[in-house]
Amino acid sequence: MTDIRAILRARLDAAVGGEQVLSDPAAVEPYVSDWRGRYHGRALAVVRPGSTEQVAAVVRVCADLGVPMVPQGGNTGQCGGATPDDRGNAIVVSLARMNRVRAVDSANATLTVEAGMPLAMVQQAAAAEGLMFPLSLAAEGSCSIGGNLSTNAGGHAVLRFGNTRDLVLGIEVVLADGRIWDGLRGLRKDNTGYDLKQLFVGAEGTLGIITAAVLKLFPAPAHRATALAALANPLARRYKELVIKETHRTDTSSGKEIRVVQANPEAAAKELAPLIADGNQAAATLGHIRYRRSVERLSAGLAEN
Repeated sequence: MTDIRAILRARLDAAVGGEQVLSDPAAVEPYVSDWRGRYHGRALAVVRPGSTEQVAAVVRVCADLGVPMVPQGGNTGQCGGATPDDRGNAIVVSLARMNRVRAVDSANATLTVEAGMPLAMVQQAAAAEGLMFPLSLAAEGSCSIGGNLSTNAGGHAVLRFGNTRDLVLGIEVVLADGRIWDGLRGLRKDNTGYDLKQLFVGAEGTLGIITAAVLKLFPAPAHRATALAALANPLARRYKELVIKETHRTDTSSGKEIRVVQANPEAAAKELAPLIADGNQAAATLGHIRYRRSVERLSAGLAEN
């Protein structure tokens, strides 16, 4: 095994340069644990290629020596797909250095970027052209577009614009034997045979390593507005009925009718406990907060009057 390690290291150094092959445990550690600390593994080395040709060279070396590879983008996934196992016989192929914009076509509304570019930088590049790349998610400042493609990420706007596979027109991939498949086409209407790019989108690096992509852009919205939609909920309504008891009485001194509001959250909690146990805790909690505040505001207003 020592000979294989030495041969592997020498060939990787030749492929990407020795400074881009990390083997020191402290340098490797961030690449072999997921960001939540739930998954941990070991690796022979972390390789950081800076171009598609270097990725292809690394893959050819590993294929020749039978060394497993774990492609990694921003390492923000929550399923352990970018974390090597604990056998320590694999290398991590980090695409973090491949973070360049290759081309912008404003007329066709497309953006060609490398796979290691963070999603937020993709959005910024589109915005600089007065356009928008609609994929957006919580990790967009650190996740990479290659990882988004490999996992077919959905994001906040998935109902309007679709998953990531709906936002890509072409990709470039390094196959398992080190060959490069160049599918970087921005053609909107392409009915020429198999749609090969979709084999790799969502495949999580099992069929090849995505190195670049042609992305669809959209007109940037001229205005933005945020709205809160409150939906009717039977549980919340029942909570209001139980919590707020409203009566009327006549003031003996003035003769005016006075509205009296009483709050009894304990009674509501007792009756609604079985429903909460059945999975409606969120609705009950929302009702509790909403109507408790209503009672507080109403009681304060009556006190002032």
